[in-house]
Amino acid sequence: MRRMADRYSISTAVFLMLLVACSNRDSETESGKAVAPHTVGGEHEDHEEGIVVLTPEAAARAEIRTAPVEHRVLDAELSTTGQVDFDQTRLAHVSPRISGRVHRVHAVLGQAVRAGQELAEIDSIELGEAKAAFLQAKAREELARKSFDRVEGLLADRIAAEQEVLEAEASLRGATTSLQTAAEILRLYGLSQTQINSLTYEDRRAAIYPLRAPLTGTVIERHVTLGELVTPERNLFTLADLSRVWIWIDVYQRDLGGVHIDDGAHARVDAFPGEVFAGKVSYLSAQVDSDTRTVRARLDVDNPAGKLRPGMFVEVELVDPHGREGAADRLPSLTVPGGAVIRDGKEFLIFVSLGEHRFERRVVLVGQKAGGFVEILDGVESGEPVVVEGAFLLKSASSKESLGGGHEH
Repeated sequence: MRRMADRYSISTAVFLMLLVACSNRDSETESGKAVAPHTVGGEHEDHEEGIVVLTPEAAARAEIRTAPVEHRVLDAELSTTGQVDFDQTRLAHVSPRISGRVHRVHAVLGQAVRAGQELAEIDSIELGEAKAAFLQAKAREELARKSFDRVEGLLADRIAAEQEVLEAEASLRGATTSLQTAAEILRLYGLSQTQINSLTYEDRRAAIYPLRAPLTGTVIERHVTLGELVTPERNLFTLADLSRVWIWIDVYQRDLGGVHIDDGAHARVDAFPGEVFAGKVSYLSAQVDSDTRTVRARLDVDNPAGKLRPGMFVEVELVDPHGREGAADRLPSLTVPGGAVIRDGKEFLIFVSLGEHRFERRVVLVGQKAGGFVEILDGVESGEPVVVEGAFLLKSASSKESLGGGHEH
């Protein structure tokens, strides 16, 4: 019985404490006093959904800065994304001009090579035979020329008949034609005229065909092994000059009026934050994709250090110089500084200052971006102060609030 009495006393005491607490809260509410926000880690958290409250100390540490929402005429710029590709005019597939067996391989994958540099050597019986044919044609031509000069001299001394001169001349023409044909075959195999003129019977490397780089660049593919048989149909190396690259972008039909050939462009990539790669529009397709309603466009972008690599995704800003001429005719847009807008999944957020270190989280609809500003189509009003520095801290606090049911940051 005593235990039951003790339990009854404790339960009664707890009930009275709760009753007193509720009475105090009701009295505070009726007197107009706000409920004290929950504090975690020096940050306050209002029970209103979407409101984040910081203590003065936390606000000072965050160094939050605000700026008013303003109407302004944005520069004629277009922001989009693109993908880096090889400049196809600076890409080369290197194949041998003659069949043979790979005698030696000099170039390796990733190596930087110069135009004319030897990539590999091919031992070709066909080349050796072509050089021998040239030397034989050259010997016959020299003999025919000497015979013609001798007969022509005898005719002048009235020793030889005119018929003999005609026959010697015909023989010389035939020998000359054969020599020219043999030389042309060697030129087709890639030999220069200097190399052809220097051919001799004593050349022990007559059958060696040098495979040379057609341009200065980097070896990005290698498909050759020592000792294998190769033919002109085989691509042994692929070279690329990466000092300039292409960036492909898709321009929506509604934005076509602001994109022209030779318009300037700036590309940025996450791998090199803060670095801008300059280029210009070099191609604009004449056809609109029926599925995406976009037009394929290409940018020529200088890449002297080779930082941009084919396959990279980049952010691109197109600058339309034609649009600046008509800036006076364009209506101002409601804008905020770029630092005020934060992506949250598929949504864009901003934080509006309500005073006394209170900030309201809002989802906004964004438009175009230009000159460091973002057009806001819906979500804020002109003159409202938005957070432009420290917004990420508020986003983190807001996210923790939603995850913790309004009790934790």
